[in-house]
Amino acid sequence: MPNNPSAVSEFREQINRETSINLDFGYLSGAIESWWVKNNHQPTHTLKLQLLNFFQSHLRSEDAWHFDKVGLANEGIAAVCIKNIFSLDSPKLALTVHETLADMFYLNDIKYDYEEHKALYLKPSAEQYKEWGNGYGDITPHSDDLYEHMDVDYLALTVCRDTTHTPTAYYFPRDLMDNLSDDELDTLITMQAVFISGKNVTGFKERIREVVTHNPLFGYQFSLDFRIDPHCGERMRAVNEGQQVLDKIRARIAHARHHVSTAQTGTFLIVANRKILHARPTLNISIDMASKHSSAPTLATTPRLLFRSKGPRKYYYPLDECPSFIKGKP
Repeated sequence: MPNNPSAVSEFREQINRETSINLDFGYLSGAIESWWVKNNHQPTHTLKLQLLNFFQSHLRSEDAWHFDKVGLANEGIAAVCIKNIFSLDSPKLALTVHETLADMFYLNDIKYDYEEHKALYLKPSAEQYKEWGNGYGDITPHSDDLYEHMDVDYLALTVCRDTTHTPTAYYFPRDLMDNLSDDELDTLITMQAVFISGKNVTGFKERIREVVTHNPLFGYQFSLDFRIDPHCGERMRAVNEGQQVLDKIRARIAHARHHVSTAQTGTFLIVANRKILHARPTLNISIDMASKHSSAPTLATTPRLLFRSKGPRKYYYPLDECPSFIKGKP
């Protein structure tokens, strides 16, 4: 029997409530593209303000309802995938839509000095790499930046172009651990792991984390990364005990239920980074074609171009927490 059977039971119950939402913005795409054709010469910050006003005026209330719910404990929404926002193959349009929606979902985007952060596409020597967003090979389920000292609440991706038709896959932890016993879950809930950086980081970073945490705002959150770097090995290792539990979860990945985004222009996906693990199969093109595109990469010609944001949730504080010189003003 586990040390705390009631905690394991509550844990199962809570994580089984998490769900993903699919939305279709096809009712807006024509108007968005007409607006874009007339206004795309303007600066991106101006376009963002215009698009934000458009969404606020024209979004259906049942769609707008989801924007402040992702990742919160009392809502149970861990991911939202929106398709048919636009169909024009335009990096500037895709970036404008991406940044506007990321803001509306309360994502506070951050960038590390070492990282090529925003655009994901085949970079030089991409055909030689897996476990890398700018590479050609598959990417194993993981949450982002667990080796960093900042906690990343959200990851968002927008498809500008994908002629390879390679979707982003995303996994609920419950579907990766549905073969664990109560004793094994008890071990998982109480264990620590060390997380180490990979190819995208210059140098070496690591952080020890609790694998499962809980707080009133987000509920249960997970720190899981099953990628294996060709140079430094497993990106996640148990600190003291529990490695056999992590290995059992890893063995489940190939057979686990999962969701996929829509791999076409105009798709926006946002996930709660520590409630969802994301992944990707090898791109659906030949390795020779990948090598050709990565040898001279451009945003205009790359077969798969996504824009990315990731970071903590934005918070808005009540007036009584404002500086004293603001208080009392209307």
